Amino acid sequence: MKKNVAVFAAVLGLSLSTLSGAFAQELDTENPIKIGYVGALSGDTALWGQAGLNGMELTAKQINEDGGILGREVQVIGLDGKGAPDDSVTAYKKLVEEEGVSAVVGTNFSSCNIAIAAVADELEVPVIATAASNELVTVDADGKLHPYSFRLCFIDSYMGYLAGSYAYNELGLKTCALITDVTDSYSTSVGQYMVDTFTELGGELVASEEAQNGDNDFRAQLTKIAAAQPDVLFIPWNYENVCLIAQQARELGIEGVFFGADGWDTTELIELSNGALEGCYYVSRPGFNLPEAAAYGEVYQEEYNVALEAECLYGNDGVMWIKQAIEAAGSDDPTAIRDQLEATTSFDGLLGHMSIDPATHNPSRDAAIFEVKDDEVQYVGIYEPEQSK
Repeated sequence: MKKNVAVFAAVLGLSLSTLSGAFAQELDTENPIKIGYVGALSGDTALWGQAGLNGMELTAKQINEDGGILGREVQVIGLDGKGAPDDSVTAYKKLVEEEGVSAVVGTNFSSCNIAIAAVADELEVPVIATAASNELVTVDADGKLHPYSFRLCFIDSYMGYLAGSYAYNELGLKTCALITDVTDSYSTSVGQYMVDTFTELGGELVASEEAQNGDNDFRAQLTKIAAAQPDVLFIPWNYENVCLIAQQARELGIEGVFFGADGWDTTELIELSNGALEGCYYVSRPGFNLPEAAAYGEVYQEEYNVALEAECLYGNDGVMWIKQAIEAAGSDDPTAIRDQLEATTSFDGLLGHMSIDPATHNPSRDAAIFEVKDDEVQYVGIYEPEQSK
């Protein structure tokens, strides 16, 4: 697979000027290319938002050391969307209307990007969601494309399909239960696809319960699930709630496997779960298990001295994808960038290879299975069920 030279430069911490010598040109700092970022830079999920911004800034720094984009300095401007739709829309509008960015990366929350999508259509500046996986991030309820909305991650239906398929076909589980956050489009969407796949393969849904973020006490719902004795409990929530639900479920005697999606993907999962997730699984991006991503992680930790979060890889890939689009267009005009993003047939980033479906702006890319085993998260590998071929 052919790798983007700039990705290698970022991974190895090298400067292309070192390689090209006399061909390096002076960086134009008077007319910078501005790229925005919207993420949760405060609140409970700030570790993801800050990781995304760090990744973008680190990669921009390396790009500038290599001569910039079209010889121009790259500036990253990050604003706090607080993980909330209204705040994220406000941040996006400020980046476009006041800062004059050519493109925006973020957020990693479906609810936020669903709200941004119509605004991006109006202001005509592309936004690239990182881990926002709901289908409505890039299309409306009628299936009409949001022309200025893109994403780097796989979608809810694919994650749900993989989780349901792995639980039934690979783990041999026959009955399932589901608990969802009724206020979160990510949770309800992924959860429905998990159950649909599991039951279509021959499994049985024995219990389904709803709760919401902030409840903290899920015992009423879990008591009903415990009575049904499912082989697997699907928990498509973000990690903090997952850990609460898992511990309370074990207290109530639920012994089955717990299965989740990319909302589980954090270095804090083991500590917060206090052993309750041992023997459980989730589906997510390959993360730092790919060689280039692992090498980039070493550079990242040396730069920031913080625990690794995969959102920094999304930050890198967002910047690099925009760079590829600008260089292909020969311009940082937002519409020209949009056109090139939509026309992407091949992009190689730290999260792997991807192409874009121009009809939906959804990427085709690999997903991986992870297992909590021996008090650590272990990479099982890329999972490609035969049915998805």
